[in-house]
Amino acid sequence: MSSGITSSSKIVKGKGLPARLLMCAPDNFAVIYNINEWMQPQTWLSNSAELKKNVEQEWQRLYQTFQSLGVAIDLVNQPPGVPDMVFTANAAIVFDGRVLLSRFLHKERQPEEKYFAQYFELLKGQGVVVAVDEFPFGLKQEGVGDCLWDSKRQIFWAGYGPRSSKEAASYIQKYYGKEVIALELLSSLFYHLDISLSPLSSGEVLYYPGAFTEQSQRIIKEHVPAHELIAVEKEDAFNFVCNLVNIGDKIVLSRCSNKLKNILQERGYSIIEIPVDTFGLAGGSICCLTLRLDWQSNKK
Repeated sequence: MSSGITSSSKIVKGKGLPARLLMCAPDNFAVIYNINEWMQPQTWLSNSAELKKNVEQEWQRLYQTFQSLGVAIDLVNQPPGVPDMVFTANAAIVFDGRVLLSRFLHKERQPEEKYFAQYFELLKGQGVVVAVDEFPFGLKQEGVGDCLWDSKRQIFWAGYGPRSSKEAASYIQKYYGKEVIALELLSSLFYHLDISLSPLSSGEVLYYPGAFTEQSQRIIKEHVPAHELIAVEKEDAFNFVCNLVNIGDKIVLSRCSNKLKNILQERGYSIIEIPVDTFGLAGGSICCLTLRLDWQSNKK
C-alpha cells in the first residue's frame, strides 16, 4: 500500500490486560543508512535476503506473543522510503488519549512524521484518541524513545541530548500537566531513554548507569528508593534489556542474563524472551517496536 495509514485499526481485543500497542509490520524495513552507532548498513546489504526473512519471523513472533497475552494491537502500514517506521515508539507520546507527535532530529526519519500524523488523525476520527498536537517548531523530541511514563510515581522520565531537546521536557510537563524528570544521556550508543531505562509496574526502575551523566544518575537515585532501583550490567545493556515492554507482571524482552532474570523473578515478574536481534542492526529492540496507546494518569 502507498499510504502509511490503515483504513481501519486492526484490533486484537485485550482480555484482562490493560494494554494497547501500536505496531508496524516490517514490510519495508531495511538498514540503509547510519544515524546511530548500532546501525550496520553494510552487514544488511551483504545478506539482505536472509536478514529480511529473519526480521519478518522475529516481528511475527513478537506480535503473536502480544496476541497470546490478550493485548490490543493497532497496526499502521509501512510505505516505502521509511525503513525505521517499524520503531513505532518514536512516533509520539500518547497519554490520557492525547497525542503529542514527534519531531525527528535526523532527516532520514523526518518523512515518518506525516504518516504518523495521518494515522493518529484517523484514530481521532474513530474516537480512539481525543487530541493530536505537535511540539513547537525548533524542538526535537522522539516520542516514547525519549519519554517514559512511570505509573508508580505518576511522573514522566524524559531523555535529552543525542536526539531530543532538553526544552522538550518542559513542554511535555506543560502539555500533560504531569511532572517530568529530565535526564541527560551521555553515550551515543544509548541515544534514547528507552534503551537506557525502564520503569516497571511495581515501582522498580531498571537503568544502565553508563548511559547517563553523573548528575542524571544522582537525579534517578533521588527519585527512586535504593530497594527499587536496579542497575543493569553492560552485557544486559548491550542486549537492549532496558528496551522492554512491561504489562502487569509480564516483561517481554529480547535477551536477559540469568542473573538479572533471577532478580526480576524474585520481584514477582514473569520474563518472556523474544529475541529480535536483527532489529538490533538498526539500534532497536522490543520497546522500540511498540507504542503504548493506553498510558493514563491515576485519576482516583
